[in-house]
Amino acid sequence: MAVRRGALLSLLASLTAVWTAAAEVPLGDAPAAETGGLAADALTAAATTAKARANAPPGIGPPAPPVGKTGTALICDLIATNAAATEMSPDFFARLIWKESRFDGEALSPVGARGIAQFMPGTARERGLDDPYDISEAIRHSALYLRDLKADLGNWGLAAAAYNGGINRVKRWRVTGGSLPYETENYVLSITARSADWFLEPGREIEAAPLDAAKSFDESCQAMPMVRTRAPAVESAPMQPWGVQVAGSPRQTVALQSFRRVQARFSGILGSKAPIVVRDRASRGRIYAVRIGADSRGEADALCGRLRGAGGSCVVFRN
Repeated sequence: MAVRRGALLSLLASLTAVWTAAAEVPLGDAPAAETGGLAADALTAAATTAKARANAPPGIGPPAPPVGKTGTALICDLIATNAAATEMSPDFFARLIWKESRFDGEALSPVGARGIAQFMPGTARERGLDDPYDISEAIRHSALYLRDLKADLGNWGLAAAAYNGGINRVKRWRVTGGSLPYETENYVLSITARSADWFLEPGREIEAAPLDAAKSFDESCQAMPMVRTRAPAVESAPMQPWGVQVAGSPRQTVALQSFRRVQARFSGILGSKAPIVVRDRASRGRIYAVRIGADSRGEADALCGRLRGAGGSCVVFRN
């Protein structure tokens, strides 16, 4: 019995030494063969967590999964958490997200903007958002995007204008004057109760404006109706990197009617191809641009060349 007890104590001492040695090795420096299987697993888990935190966008760590919350309660919790992490008014952020999608996580606009925060595919790629329909990630990336726009433009009001109309358009407007598209003007006014022009004055910022002064943020946010679902008004082909634009108009129905005429006239070239409908900027505001998608510039140029050779008109754009 004494021998067995001594052997057991010796084994425990050995294991303790292994764990102590493993704990003293900096993460990422301990080879698995030197720390033993259990110690290596512990180090791997710790290193994975550290890496996730290191790679998280600044200001917001990996979000903890909300417990027991669904629907607007979940959405409002995510809005409040991410607004706090980016030093943004939760009331402002809630109004912006509701304006974008009516809190519909499956929203898909006629021009291809997706999810609760209405990211266009190109913007989602640029911002590192893999799935715009993931409510938690979309709201997190929306907050980060707004924070970056605010840092670039000076206040949350102009950040909202850029979120809707594009940062380059807002920058040009600040320099050259004129006006923003009506859609963007209305967007800023409905979210901030101020015109976009008002935010051009140095030092101006969005004003404190609770969703409902008589209620807490959670209560007033959860009272905002979730409207399902904003399906696309037109059939649109999947987005491709390049497009051959053959029609466009400020009115969606007119743009599509024009495309159908072009398609019928050049059926031998366009066949039954489904168009990509893009809400694009033009000199007089936004238009619905109707394009045939292509995977490369060369493919788009070739298709446009065939149309022009047959007497048609087209322009190649990067989507």
